[in-house]
Amino acid sequence: MPVAVTTRAYDNTRSGANTQETVLTPQAVATRGIIRRLSLQLPGDKRGAEAQPLVVPGMTLADGTTHDVIYVATMANIVFAFGADSGAQLWQRSLGTPINGNRTIDSWLINDHWGILSTPVIDESTGTMYVVAWISPDGSVARGEHFLHAISIKDGHDEQAPVNLEGVTYDPGHGLPVQQFKSAARKQRASLLLTSINGVKTVFVGFGTVAETAASARGWIIACNTAPLGVSAAWTSTARGSGGGIWQAGAGLVADAQGFIYAMTGNGAFDGVTDFGESFVKLRYTPGAAGSLSLVDWWTPWTDEDRTAGALAAESRQRLPSNFRAHMAGMGPDWGDMDLGSGGPVLVNPAGALVGAGKDGILYVLNTQAMGKTSTTDLQNTQANYAKLKFQPIFFTYYPGPQLNPAPANIQTLNLYWAQRTHHQHSSPVHWDSPDHGPMLFCWGENGNARAWSIAPDGRVTYLACGAEVASAQSQVPWGGMPGGMLTLSANGNTPHAGVLWATFPYFDANTMVGPGRLIAYDATQFGTYGDGSKQLRVLWDSQAEDLPFVYNKFNPPVIANGMIIVPTYAGTIDVYGLVP
Repeated sequence: MPVAVTTRAYDNTRSGANTQETVLTPQAVATRGIIRRLSLQLPGDKRGAEAQPLVVPGMTLADGTTHDVIYVATMANIVFAFGADSGAQLWQRSLGTPINGNRTIDSWLINDHWGILSTPVIDESTGTMYVVAWISPDGSVARGEHFLHAISIKDGHDEQAPVNLEGVTYDPGHGLPVQQFKSAARKQRASLLLTSINGVKTVFVGFGTVAETAASARGWIIACNTAPLGVSAAWTSTARGSGGGIWQAGAGLVADAQGFIYAMTGNGAFDGVTDFGESFVKLRYTPGAAGSLSLVDWWTPWTDEDRTAGALAAESRQRLPSNFRAHMAGMGPDWGDMDLGSGGPVLVNPAGALVGAGKDGILYVLNTQAMGKTSTTDLQNTQANYAKLKFQPIFFTYYPGPQLNPAPANIQTLNLYWAQRTHHQHSSPVHWDSPDHGPMLFCWGENGNARAWSIAPDGRVTYLACGAEVASAQSQVPWGGMPGGMLTLSANGNTPHAGVLWATFPYFDANTMVGPGRLIAYDATQFGTYGDGSKQLRVLWDSQAEDLPFVYNKFNPPVIANGMIIVPTYAGTIDVYGLVP
């Protein structure tokens, strides 16, 4: 059966694994090779799409024709539908004028427009795509507002009137003022989430911030009913302070089978009461026309909030935790920007765990039933706080890492550039229940290589193998380049030795420049051996060896579906690869 890809990373656990791929087996990829079949053009924006493409096979359109369809939403606020076999444009729909690119929201002027930034979600049962567009009548940030659209995947028409999210409110209690959502301070990069709780379908929209230190900057999650389309609840990650953006390098909000919502927040204030910057958070959603979204659990490794003299009132300074990461001017670009939320969470059901890593490149494994509810007191007693985890943290993106404790009593011991490079995790790891090794995780951090791990029921994560290829190998030293590798896995059910790990990664720093990228396929389970006896992720196919260059797209992973490898590029295209006939 052909598989539909209706959300980022294939499912609401954000596994990143398509386990219904029967065509692109390791043997077929290695022996037949891969060719570029199509290059889908995305007029309207020179970079094209930041959103992951989606796929619906056997789709009957409004004109009565049936196609396997690739859907792409672009930074020009245009949604395209393409025939997966022919590459023909089937329809397109413009949702409004996007924001013009400018240094206020894009320091390096990579994008010429800011429109649809996040990956939409498709309800295949109703034929509806939910998509958030940033729209401004004159292209300015000041007049920009975020709209949630529900459009038909048959021809792109509005199925319901769009919902303007401007002015949505959240009452944090505790004597604090009601917070009001303002689009001008927000980027909506985290992929949309669609859930069904007791038959009620809801779309969740996560927001980051443009400038984390601005007083108005805070992370938001807005819940919207689908029938009728409208806002039902909201939550902000910081209410007393600021920051705590939910961006996750484009990865999506996570939902479990019970309908709980999970996210990772970025730089910002933390007090364990109203402010939850640098945290894993778990929220309960109660559906309804006036639903509710409430925090029920969280865990926080440290805070970067400035509680020093002159920053806050004296009563607040008394809560200064020992596990506080100071902003250290002149010591490199990251020590005041540790951003746990640069990565996204993944739900690992066999272990009852939520896992994730941020710019420290350290993996945290949390018990979903008891995450820990970190307090400021816990941050004074860090070992007790780390003991709340399902298993102790590990260096994940740069294992084995420096000879330091990844769960230190003083987080500032980690203020260093190991090997003169950054090792950030961007987006989410990949999780796959392998028939060969059991539950596995895969990651690829900045300036490093692809890594394979096993994860046990108790949450213990064990290193298995790594690739030899290095992301951003030609970037500046020290510090290096963003974002590491963007990963996807494909496998054929529980067939042994059937997993392929796919990755795109840059040669240079994809944060500060537009440059070439590389597409690679590894055998996910049958490892080679390095000279020192450690295990190697074996290359099955490499675009560099085949002289198939493309322009690298920073946070957008390849999509594997029905024999297709779909690769977004920054040349304003979506490239489609397949096996050599």
